[in-house]
Amino acid sequence: MLNLIFNPIAGRGRAAAALAQARTYLDAQGVAYRVLTTEGPGHATELAASTPEEAVVVAVGGDGTTHEVAKACINAPRTLGLLPVGSGDDFAFALGIQRGDLAGALDRLLHGDTRRVDTGTVNGEPFINAAGVGFDADVARRVVDAPRPLRGLAAYLWGVMAALGALDPAPVEVSVDGQTVYRGRSLLVSTQLGPRTGGSFLFAPAASLDDGTFDVLVAGDLGRAGTLALLPKVMRGAHLGHPKVHAFRGQRVRLSWERAQPGHVDGERLTPATSFDLTLNPTSLRVLS
Repeated sequence: MLNLIFNPIAGRGRAAAALAQARTYLDAQGVAYRVLTTEGPGHATELAASTPEEAVVVAVGGDGTTHEVAKACINAPRTLGLLPVGSGDDFAFALGIQRGDLAGALDRLLHGDTRRVDTGTVNGEPFINAAGVGFDADVARRVVDAPRPLRGLAAYLWGVMAALGALDPAPVEVSVDGQTVYRGRSLLVSTQLGPRTGGSFLFAPAASLDDGTFDVLVAGDLGRAGTLALLPKVMRGAHLGHPKVHAFRGQRVRLSWERAQPGHVDGERLTPATSFDLTLNPTSLRVLS
């Protein structure tokens, strides 16, 4: 039996249409399923944890819903499936599920292969695609408050412009696997398992979910004009040659900031802090791919 964890507000209402399509498809295929509807933040984790230990648990929502469902599947026999209908769907992208291809995602639930992928933790909080500190986390925070008609890239760009107005890069020391790799002011530090974040930005174009390593992106003090000029290159994954963009790989990352910075995991807010410790957990999540 499939356990569909349904977030009714995902995609600003598009999740309901996706669930209806999923019901029609699964009924036609004679597949047993049940729908468990979330009622607020954190509820998806509780619902997923209530399923049998070897259940297939399907996140029907965006990256936030998938993040919550995955927390009950990491280091457990449960298998995570996706019906991505959010604004970003970056984890789905990392699995090769294209934006808007609900039919393809449904087919994977029945005919896809089970795959083990890496996960990470930052200050004890799990993540499955990316953990960011600094500007991108501030943008993610502001996207939540974007005017309702805006969604997807439009909402993210609204968040970018709002965050640029308050831009003030702080000094940071970054260490990877115990070695200091960067000291100085930084726009952001993003630790990636998958290649994309923010729904459109290829922070780590070569990242893979199962290669046993983090891809760490450090952007220096670019300023407002420099940040705006770099964004189109990030969308194409063509930013890694920029002199103020630095890329590293490893399994343990430590960030020590001069003052508290906002953070996010898979687009979900972290409490601002001056220290962030990130650890890779290889092959710790089973997914349908």
